[in-house]
Amino acid sequence: MTTLDNSARVFSPLCCLFFLSLALVFTLPKTTQAEPNKSVKYQEKIPAIRKLVTETMAKEKLQAVLLGITVEGKELLILAEGETMTGVPVTADMHFRNGNVAVAYMGNLFYQLVDAGIVSANDPICLWLPELPDAQNVTLEMLLNGTAGYPDFMPMDVFQKKLYADPFHQWTPEELIELAFTEKPKFKPGSDWSYAHTNFVILGLALEKAAGKPFGELMQERVLTPFGLQQTAAPNTPQIPAPVLHSYTDERGHFEDATFWNPSWTLARGAVQTSTIRDTLAGFRAIGQGQRLKLESFQAMLKPHTAGMKFWTKDRYYAQGIVLDQGWLTQGPSFAGLYGTAGYLPVKDLTVTLWCTRSIDSQPKGNPTSALFKQVTTILTPEK
Repeated sequence: MTTLDNSARVFSPLCCLFFLSLALVFTLPKTTQAEPNKSVKYQEKIPAIRKLVTETMAKEKLQAVLLGITVEGKELLILAEGETMTGVPVTADMHFRNGNVAVAYMGNLFYQLVDAGIVSANDPICLWLPELPDAQNVTLEMLLNGTAGYPDFMPMDVFQKKLYADPFHQWTPEELIELAFTEKPKFKPGSDWSYAHTNFVILGLALEKAAGKPFGELMQERVLTPFGLQQTAAPNTPQIPAPVLHSYTDERGHFEDATFWNPSWTLARGAVQTSTIRDTLAGFRAIGQGQRLKLESFQAMLKPHTAGMKFWTKDRYYAQGIVLDQGWLTQGPSFAGLYGTAGYLPVKDLTVTLWCTRSIDSQPKGNPTSALFKQVTTILTPEK
C-alpha cells in the first residue's frame, strides 16, 4: 500500500506517493559556476556517486534511477540510468508524480497565506469546516504537522479493498473525509503525532474556503509560477505529461505497470502533482531557503512541535510540511512502485533528489531511495 509518509511505519509499496543502462551527466561550464574551488571539490565526488548508483541498482534490482544534485542552485550532476519500459532508456526530462514533495510546497503556501493575513497558523478549522470532529480545537497548523489526531483513511480495510479493486477511481475530498471519520480521532489535538493523508485533504478544503479560490490556483500562483516550476502541474486526473517515467508494483498480487493509477486520494485536491528531476531540485531548494516567506513564518514552518512525540527527536522531527533530519530538510514520497527522496542542506546550499522504480525481481523493503540518499549525501558531505 502506498503512502506519503516519512515516518518509520511500514506500508506496502503503492500507497506508501502520495512520488540502468545509460547515464546522462550534465555539468555547467566553469564560467557559469559560482566558487570554482567548491565546484571542483564536489565534481571530484561524481565518480564515487555514479559507482554507488550502479552498484545499488544491481544489488536492489532496480528498474530505473534518476538522481539530481545542485550546489548553490547550479547543476552538479543529473543522472538517468535504467529503463522506463523494456528497451526504452530513462531520460532526465521524464515526468513522474512528486508525491509528498508537494506537502513541502503546501507548507510554503500555507505560511504565505499567513503572511498575507488570510489565515493565522492557530486558526481553528471550525471557521471553515465546523462539521468536523474537534473542529474548534484542531488548528490549520496541526493539520500540516500531523498533530491533529485525525484518523488516516489509507490503512483502513474498506479503503484498501476499494483502491485495489479499482486503482483508477477518482476520489473526492468529501468521500475521503467521510471514510476517515468512520473511525474516531486517535488522540487529543496537539498531544501526539500521527501521519494522516486525511489532514492534507482537509487542509486543502479549509484554505480554499479561506482564500476564496481553488487550491490548485493558489498553488500555481504562489508556488509553482514564482519558483519557475514550468514542468510541475496538478492536472486533477491521472495524466502524466510525456516523456513518462513508468513505475511497477506487485501490490495486487502480480507485477504490473501502475504508472497511471489514480493518485487523487493522496493529497489535497490541487496538490497532486507531476514534475521532473530539475523542477524538484529547484522547488525543494526554494522551499529550503524559505523563499516568498517572511523570516518569522519560515522559522515557524521549521519549529520542532513534534520533537519528543513518537520516534521524533530534536535532531529529527516532522515540522510543518517537511522533515528536518540532522540539518537536512527532506521528504520521501512513494506511490505505485515509484519511490523518491528530496533533500536540501541549508548550510551548504546543497540539493539532492532521487527517484527510482523497481524491476520484477526487486523486493525492496520500504523506500529504496532512503538509504541511497544517505549514502550519496555522506559522499558529498563526509564532515556531517
